[in-house]
Amino acid sequence: VGLYHPAGRAGAKTWILLHGLGSAKEEWGPFAHELAKTGQGIFIYDARGHHESCKTVSGQAVNYQGFHPQDWKKMLGDLAEAVAMLKKKYGLPENQVAVGGASLGANVALVYAGSHMKVPALVLLSAGGEYAGINIVQPWHQFNVRRVFAAASPGDTYAYQTLRFLAQQRPDMDLRVAEGPGSEHGVNMLKDDTLTRKLLEWMRS
Repeated sequence: VGLYHPAGRAGAKTWILLHGLGSAKEEWGPFAHELAKTGQGIFIYDARGHHESCKTVSGQAVNYQGFHPQDWKKMLGDLAEAVAMLKKKYGLPENQVAVGGASLGANVALVYAGSHMKVPALVLLSAGGEYAGINIVQPWHQFNVRRVFAAASPGDTYAYQTLRFLAQQRPDMDLRVAEGPGSEHGVNMLKDDTLTRKLLEWMRS
């Protein structure tokens, strides 16, 4: 279950933004509202087993709290299907659909983008070396050079260490690194107006 806002100007990107573990698409709501003002498109959806995405087509209940390791990896296929839906239903070419995420959503976005070369840009908020079995180390090493915005808060130790690792391992990457406030994690970092402005300006460019 998702929400789609089409781009308001020609040539603008459409961003698929993925939420964190145990959260919902609405965590991106305030930021998505600001992003829409820039004329860019947004698609946010509840990950499988979360919030409104809690039933199969046949009506069987699905809850992330009962997931097995292979269930988490299905989120990569879900993202691929979301891109395919935007292409089929709204005519968006793949090279106009950028991806991003917060926490677990950041890991899913990175691994997906690593194997889909047409993704033009990537946003990572509080990515971790591994969340729920989704490891980003090898995909990052293999990632072809594209524009990436990555942020973590110094007090959010694991995510901050991951941010430093990403920067150190790929000095060739077109990587914009930013710090969040205090120990905030994921979209909670966007409570900081300065970081929000930096991200919006980067996405506009």
